[in-house]
Amino acid sequence: MLVAAVAAFGAASAFGDQAPADVSADTAAVRKEFLAAMQRVRARAVEPPDSQALIAYPIYDYLQAARLHRDLDAHPSDDLDAMIDTFLQDRLTLPVTRALRRDWLASLAARSRWDWFLARSADTRDPALVCDRLVGRLSTGDTGKLAEDAMAVWLQAAQPPPECGGVFAWLHAQNLITPAAAEARTRMALAADNAHLAREFVADVPPERAGELMQWLRLLESPKAAIEELGSHLDTPVEPDALVAGYTHLSRTDATTALNVMPWLLKRVDMSADVAARLHRLAALGAAYDHLPMALAAFRAVPAEVVDDDVREWRIRAALWAGDFPAALEWIKQLPSTLASQPRWRYWRARATEATLGEDVAAPLYSDVAGMRDYYAYLAADRLHRPYDLNVHPTPDDGQAQSTLGVAPGMVRAHELFECNQLEDAAVEWAVVLADAEPATRIQASHLASHWGWYTQAITTLTAANEWDDLALRYPRPYDTLVARASTLTTLPGEWIYSVMRQESLFRPDATSRADARGLMQLQPRTAAQVAHRWHLAPPVRDALFNPASAIPLGAAYLKELLDKYHGELGLTLAAYDAGPWAVARWLPGRATDADVWVENIPYNETRTYVQRVLEHIVAYSREQPSGPPRLTTLLAPVPSAAGDPSLTRAAASRRPAHSALIESMGSPAHTDTSL
Repeated sequence: MLVAAVAAFGAASAFGDQAPADVSADTAAVRKEFLAAMQRVRARAVEPPDSQALIAYPIYDYLQAARLHRDLDAHPSDDLDAMIDTFLQDRLTLPVTRALRRDWLASLAARSRWDWFLARSADTRDPALVCDRLVGRLSTGDTGKLAEDAMAVWLQAAQPPPECGGVFAWLHAQNLITPAAAEARTRMALAADNAHLAREFVADVPPERAGELMQWLRLLESPKAAIEELGSHLDTPVEPDALVAGYTHLSRTDATTALNVMPWLLKRVDMSADVAARLHRLAALGAAYDHLPMALAAFRAVPAEVVDDDVREWRIRAALWAGDFPAALEWIKQLPSTLASQPRWRYWRARATEATLGEDVAAPLYSDVAGMRDYYAYLAADRLHRPYDLNVHPTPDDGQAQSTLGVAPGMVRAHELFECNQLEDAAVEWAVVLADAEPATRIQASHLASHWGWYTQAITTLTAANEWDDLALRYPRPYDTLVARASTLTTLPGEWIYSVMRQESLFRPDATSRADARGLMQLQPRTAAQVAHRWHLAPPVRDALFNPASAIPLGAAYLKELLDKYHGELGLTLAAYDAGPWAVARWLPGRATDADVWVENIPYNETRTYVQRVLEHIVAYSREQPSGPPRLTTLLAPVPSAAGDPSLTRAAASRRPAHSALIESMGSPAHTDTSL
């Protein structure tokens, strides 16, 4: 939830320079009064009496909940507990109670008010509150099945909440945590690849039983040294799963060493055929992720029994990277139907066919892909010199249906919360209203959200309705004045700025990533400050990136810097915006490479998908241009070799990502939601 941004925007809409919806003077006045009251709650300021209009305001409950929250933090008491309990009981099914209920229960537990807490928390699934219930049962003498329930929590391969400390101490005191249980718990953490948690858990394992666990832990924490030691001392025993876990880490962090040590590992006296096959698989995937020349040979050594979809896809990518189109075609033909039917591999089948058998043979295969609204379809259409088919089909915009939907109490609350920039609460109210809605209702709700200016919700609701062809709804143009100014400042097409913004935040001005990237363009504060300095823009003060007026020009300026760095190559630019220049420097090829091959071989699934989706967005946003949308072959120039242009690698390789956290999910489904 945005706090500072609410103050920054005041009573304005969350959508910056967009024209506000038509509202009466009375509605505008009560919204202003509500926002002022909420600000006084946050500031713990003196409050005047509420007006009758404010009391009747549809989201007045949220103001009351905020006041109860404030008082609970400052001065919890029996009287306040009774007030909160009454408030919650009177609104049992309403979303407004959720956060207050959770925090009140936590407060009751912290104050050992077990009579209230135990009576009102039976249905909780919150991990901390589950622990509080265990402690409460222990404190009140309700120990029937307590050991069983507490052990079930203790045995989870996850970081236990600190609230569980008391009941875990009781388990220890009762000698209920046996060596076997402690070992099982540690093994679960190791199997979950959580070295930090395993190191904490292993402290409960007796030393005489901890040796194998500590070896597994070393394989996770220092895979190179541990694997090389096992390759040098062939008779040192190691658990198969521990060896595979360590080799997994090594293959992803140092694929060359993983390949080099493989022959020695295969000579181990305890090496089984199953483990050898798993190691071959990991070695080949690691070599492909690192674009090593040995990747094709490594894939050919992978036994058939461990060939999975990761291997099937990445051996094709490795062949494309090596320019070995016959091998790529051979492996594409071996794909199961679930993969072969995807536009990705239909395109690459056509591309490999063209390279091996000629354009005439490939043309029908390209034609089979072209015609969809898809990155690979656009590439296929380019090969055939055909126009793109965006398949635009607007959905009905039924004002009467929207009026009926809009007067539902939950939808009224969602609208007012949105207008008051309480976006998280608004989204919850919206979701509750539409929980069981039919697709036709969701489509009208999407139109309704769009009319409000709530474009994030319009797009996600349309997606939930499985409706993809209404491009006016899926590709809105909020902040048009700010985007136009940023376009003038940077000389970037406005469609490019919109496309990055859509993929980064889906137009949520309050978006925040795990790496503290903020706002519409998802910049980290440090990066934003550096960009502002270089462009002589106002430095982003605290929380300024949540303000579209700051976020849009700074994000556009950073995008322009990257475009200049990569000499106009948009694929490299977008990959660097998502993954950082340091990653792109490592991915540059040893020789000039076609852009479609380079994009396909981006080892971060998240970044590969990001690049492809932004390019799709650019085409969609440019659909009404007089000249039509740009061709991907125009946007994606061949990628130069690292040796041919040292400026692309200089300094960048030592820097971490500039604006977003990355999930290095190699060989697994992309984490980015690609369905929007």
